[in-house]
Amino acid sequence: MSRFSRARLNAEADYFTASARRSDEAALDGDRAAADMTNGPRTRAVAAKCAQVARSNAADYRDIAAALRDGEIPDCLDLD
Repeated sequence: MSRFSRARLNAEADYFTASARRSDEAALDGDRAAADMTNGPRTRAVAAKCAQVARSNAADYRDIAAALRDGEIPDCLDLD
């Protein structure tokens, strides 16, 4: 049982859900930059990698939000 209230955990989950949305948007921006042939090859490669990292972050944020909504605090978080 968590020592944090359900409202607090839900508020934290909302924060991570919003972070996931921002990461999804960043991934789309990276995809656009990677596909833009006016960018040089290094810029496109970096943009593609950034999009990949942003997608991974979004998935992590969604997992954290789901755990918080289930009343669990993932080990990676310190809510104090």
